[in-house]
Amino acid sequence: MATTTASPPPSDDRARLRSHFNGPESTHPDRWAQLWEAGDFLPWDRGGPNPALIDLLNEKRAIIGDYFVEDASASKRRKTALVPGCGRGYDVLLLANHGYDAYGLEVSEKAVERCYEEKKVNEHKYMRKGHSNNAGTSTFIKGDFFDTQWVHAVPGGKFDLIYDYTGKNSRTTRLVMSKWEAKVRRNRPAWKGYTTGNRKERMRSAREQIG
Repeated sequence: MATTTASPPPSDDRARLRSHFNGPESTHPDRWAQLWEAGDFLPWDRGGPNPALIDLLNEKRAIIGDYFVEDASASKRRKTALVPGCGRGYDVLLLANHGYDAYGLEVSEKAVERCYEEKKVNEHKYMRKGHSNNAGTSTFIKGDFFDTQWVHAVPGGKFDLIYDYTGKNSRTTRLVMSKWEAKVRRNRPAWKGYTTGNRKERMRSAREQIG
């Protein structure tokens, strides 16, 4: 399984990101896409899944429960998970190999391509020994979270788990996350916060359709 040690981007990287996104919010999706197209400045990419998510899935699973759930007819189905702004898809692949049908969302077509490249080349690194038959699926979608057209690419358009860890990294992402949180709360007010070290990992249950 791929692992990495997460650390905040250097302050000069944060300043460069702030400068890059210094403009109307409506231009931000294109600005993300520009960074992915250039490919030479991706300071959020640390080469593997977030250590806090690894810890949650391996050591603190009771917080989010099993990856199966019973539907209205008492039939079991896999839980679905969404990782908005998934980058190269590390966390999506990790969730899938822990049993979820996991979806990664990115505004950049180039980022989605990178996700499928990571899946093709390194998916075996995320496999849990002795649990390969329990793995769910991993799917990557191009779309803007606040333009809900992308939801139609998801069967049922529902998620049991939404995972994010970018909300505190910059003024831009704080603004985006405040809007996102408001959207999720409109569908289901209850959500769980998971804290490890000085990083807060929000686990939100959003069983209703986003939109």
